[in-house]
Amino acid sequence: MAVGKRRSLRRTRKQSIALAGAGYIAVVHALAAESAGAKVTAVASAGGKSARHLAGELDARKVSPEALPAGADYLIVATPPDQHAALAVQGLQAGASVLVEKPLACTLAEADQIVQAAALAAGSGVVLRCAENLLHSPVWAQATARRVGLGLLTHLSLRTLQPPPDWGHFAEPLAAGGVLFDLGPHPLALALGLADEAVVAVSATLVSTREDGADDYATLALRFQSGLIATLEISWVSELTIWEAQASSESGVLRIELIPEVLLEHNGEEVEVPLRHPQSDPTLEQFGYVDQLLDLISQEPEQFGQTAEQAREILEIICAAYSSAGCDGEEVALPFTGDRSLTPIQLWKGTPS
Repeated sequence: MAVGKRRSLRRTRKQSIALAGAGYIAVVHALAAESAGAKVTAVASAGGKSARHLAGELDARKVSPEALPAGADYLIVATPPDQHAALAVQGLQAGASVLVEKPLACTLAEADQIVQAAALAAGSGVVLRCAENLLHSPVWAQATARRVGLGLLTHLSLRTLQPPPDWGHFAEPLAAGGVLFDLGPHPLALALGLADEAVVAVSATLVSTREDGADDYATLALRFQSGLIATLEISWVSELTIWEAQASSESGVLRIELIPEVLLEHNGEEVEVPLRHPQSDPTLEQFGYVDQLLDLISQEPEQFGQTAEQAREILEIICAAYSSAGCDGEEVALPFTGDRSLTPIQLWKGTPS
């Protein structure tokens, strides 16, 4: 498992960033950009009103989505997922490197388009990364350094529980998928990193208490090549917010807590998780947002971060899990061989007649 080299906040020139989207997560990326020594120069949103407001706050230009990346070096796609594919491809074809929020896309067919566009653009020196910020967090860097000593895992469990989101597009009917689709990429990325081996099958159960029928509670069992079964619990119906993971083997135990507090334990002993950027917001750094941008804008030949192919693999597991839930939890083999044009929720509930 590779741990990304941490970048310095010092840069010879401020890199320019365009934001697609002007909601909550776009604001987070804008704050991280400032901490990373970059400058947001353009903001776009579907309606334009929120982009105008955020652009004014950032002393940036309000532009139309069609104008992106508006001459910026980097494009951050922080829109609802149904806009990810078109905007990511648009940015790459315009010569900008792209950071696209998770989930990568609404369907595997759209993810395939992004992967293809990223491969074509790589020859011109631009890259695409998916915004899996936790892989850039200080606690993850410390955890992966100690994970090596555990060897083959015998236990792996993750819980990502929180109340339902009520901002932005979450307040509207969710057509592509619910908690597994939106929140699930975080624990899945950590599970794959901790297991450090291929997933061969997944089974899942999904529950919905939402009016739109989208899932707000999910349990998954990932079967890995060695026979390890990892369990994941993902919820939007919890009164408390708990993000944690535990991995163990015959030689040790590793426990990661992200919420309610950042904590790392190795064999029962707390491990210090130092912050590297005292001038940045500690929460932004603890959750990886600062180093995510520093890693993206690094001039290193191998930029660290979740590639388009890796983000597509996460979406493939999610699609297989929805398909499993639609078959009463029957295990579904990976790689996924189902219809790549369907959204996760369609794989779960079937397409409308």
